[in-house]
Amino acid sequence: MNLRGFSLIGFVLMICTGAQAQMAANETRTSDSSALYQFSSPDKRTVIPFELAPNGILFQLQIAGSTERLWFSLDTGSGANYLDSAVAKRLGLRASGNGTVHGAGAGSVPVDFIDSVTFELPGLTSSQHRVHTTDLSGLQWNHRIDGFLGYDFINRYVITIDYEAGKMTVAEAAGYSYAGAGEIFPIEFRGKWPYIEGTIAVPGVKPETGEFLVDSGSGDAVDDPTIAQTTGPVRKVKTGVGLGQAGEGVLGRALYLQLGSFRLNGPIAACCSDNPDDQRKIGTEVLRRFTVILDYVRKRMILEPNGNFKQSFPDA
Repeated sequence: MNLRGFSLIGFVLMICTGAQAQMAANETRTSDSSALYQFSSPDKRTVIPFELAPNGILFQLQIAGSTERLWFSLDTGSGANYLDSAVAKRLGLRASGNGTVHGAGAGSVPVDFIDSVTFELPGLTSSQHRVHTTDLSGLQWNHRIDGFLGYDFINRYVITIDYEAGKMTVAEAAGYSYAGAGEIFPIEFRGKWPYIEGTIAVPGVKPETGEFLVDSGSGDAVDDPTIAQTTGPVRKVKTGVGLGQAGEGVLGRALYLQLGSFRLNGPIAACCSDNPDDQRKIGTEVLRRFTVILDYVRKRMILEPNGNFKQSFPDA
């Protein structure tokens, strides 16, 4: 079942004051990137199996110092890494500061910061990460979710998500070279959030071209305000389901979504999150029709259509 309007966190903004703001600005940096990670393979890449859930991909990892295996998601719609506060307490992790964020829903959500966290994934140890902790119990839909990896993790590597095979490849960015036949999309970053250009057409409305947030933590196909103006049928739904308070919106079928040379006919479109920065995006129901390569270092995303590309979109 596709969870319309659902996002693990959506477009997130952090609000800090005083010493906390300084702490946020001074996140660990180093010119020697090899000090931040270690691959077990000499080719500096690893392949990690994942489960495809309605709200994204889910895989297992551990946090250094604990033997507990945790379920995490890769969320391009999150500007930070997140861990459920109950899990953090159970693991004995201590906060170094606190603040608030705005998630997919309305209102602010309190978070604590934990610095110098090391993630242990199959074939990869990735260290010196900052993690935000908050109550993620409201995100436990069809699968347990202990946390998710956002910009802070994704920005270090080139990550290939093979939705059809259920495998995620994480590779060192420095030596990466793409030689496939996919289409390259320049990424426009707004802070830590990736946008690519696309065009959406809905019945009765002139096609609109704009920048769409790429949100691998959202179960939607596409979110766009134009669906609220459609002459086609719509139904009311809860939107902005995730961190924050859910709102009221509508759901309908678009004529098409155009991404570069790829036209996806009849995607279900939702409108609108109460977060003004989370109005236009593409989610898992679109992304799973491709092999998606995230190359933040080179500010690009590469799409290769897979066997699901021509699949009809499910009913609203």
